[in-house]
Amino acid sequence: MQVSIDTKIASMLWDIPENRRKEITQRIIQAPVETFGHDDQLFIKALSSLNWYELNQLVGKQNLMALLTDSIIKKLFPRQRQLYYINARRLLSKYSVSASG
Repeated sequence: MQVSIDTKIASMLWDIPENRRKEITQRIIQAPVETFGHDDQLFIKALSSLNWYELNQLVGKQNLMALLTDSIIKKLFPRQRQLYYINARRLLSKYSVSASG
């Protein structure tokens, strides 16, 4: 059984009151880049709760590379997760193609 991304997002927000949880879930689904860009804690929760493919599907590779800043990565726990996203950012930047070709 596959769990929907809506359900996973709602689950990652378990510590937020239910009425706010629904609102934030909808905001993440509708505008994930803007939402994560304005709220570091939500993005950190997403990095800790969603898998790489779900994150990639939600925000896209280029946006994910822009959101994965040093300050965000330093806030991740445990250290293995920090290393995972440092490597992921490095690989994204290595394989991204510039707009000019």
